[in-house]
Amino acid sequence: MGINFKSAPLNIREKFSFTDEEVLSFLKLLKINRNVLGAVVLSTCNRTEIYYHIEKSNHPEGFDFLIRNLEYFKNYDKKLEKYFYFKQGDEAIEHLFRVVSGIDSLVIGEDQIIGQVKSAFKRSLDNDASSSVLTRLFNKAFEAGKRVRTETGIKQGPTSVSSAAIELCVSRYTDFSDKRILLIGTGQTGELALLSLIKKGCRNIYITNRTYSKAVGLAKKYHATAFEINELLSYLPACDIVLVATSSKTHIITSKIAGQAVQIRNAAQLYIDLSVPRNVSEKVGKMDNIELIVIDDLKEIVKISTEKRKGVISDAMEIINIVKQEFKEWLDVLELTPLILKIKNNFHKINEAELAGFIKVNSISDSEAVTNYAKHITEKYARMFIKKLKNVTENGKKKEFVNLVEELFELA
Repeated sequence: MGINFKSAPLNIREKFSFTDEEVLSFLKLLKINRNVLGAVVLSTCNRTEIYYHIEKSNHPEGFDFLIRNLEYFKNYDKKLEKYFYFKQGDEAIEHLFRVVSGIDSLVIGEDQIIGQVKSAFKRSLDNDASSSVLTRLFNKAFEAGKRVRTETGIKQGPTSVSSAAIELCVSRYTDFSDKRILLIGTGQTGELALLSLIKKGCRNIYITNRTYSKAVGLAKKYHATAFEINELLSYLPACDIVLVATSSKTHIITSKIAGQAVQIRNAAQLYIDLSVPRNVSEKVGKMDNIELIVIDDLKEIVKISTEKRKGVISDAMEIINIVKQEFKEWLDVLELTPLILKIKNNFHKINEAELAGFIKVNSISDSEAVTNYAKHITEKYARMFIKKLKNVTENGKKKEFVNLVEELFELA
């Protein structure tokens, strides 16, 4: 179940964004229900998605359970349900593979998403919130993502939201050599944007962060100047371009701060807010001499890039379909496992019961040899039966045959 840039605008998406701590609390909430075998929560600037493995649930029940918990956890009402999508089975598998491969991203082929999904999965795994099925699913998704990136041309052009933002920035400035850049935040998104600007010729760079040591570390890396976040108003007026990308739940740049800065500088200023939820107040973009770019403003430039890459999407889908089929075959065999165990157990129970009576009635003295032979022949017939079962049911795909076998041997 999820919400993304296709299904909802930024002001709705940011209501459902998760911090790392919130993810852990939400996973614990879901796991209270014994039917939930595992879950992974993915929260990025463009999507919040919950991948889960649940027993004894059909389509509407699964959605209702998740949306109720999400609304409770995030304290929002049912009116926002219309922005969410729900996928199950084959559709859910393909969706995850598309996400990891970068096909479902705002920027087609973006690199950042695969790292974000890996982090989300690891967080679930480390906190005992995954299941064997989810673990296999995500590992196959990473396999598909790697193959798509190495075997197709999907990485041509901008490969991140950050680089797309800078492409838009290029249309505002022809020369970046004299521009002063301020980066607020030291995460991957902000650093990628900063790197793109440096490639355009930017040299005058300032960096700040709530954790000052992180700002110092990044500043050393790019020969920039670091300063404490409480000194923001001292540096802000001098900067032409302000990049903001943090995980803060509140506005870092308010209309008051931005107004003071632009009044002091008495010149135009460009803010690029790559945060979800937003770190720059919406009011800032309505002020004189200030332009504000947010995630959803990138759609036009991304559209051009997407048009160029449409040809490789079909190549990527071929790879995704192959890996998806491999996972489904594994899943079918996995679903046969309980039946196979029941068959083996039944064969051995019959053998034990009949063997005891046979030895007693026939007064057999060398019972060990007879017992070993009986065990041998029982296991052989069990293996033959299971092999035929896999062939007839096509490794569990033909559910009607699986059900028939269960009925014939009273295994259900």
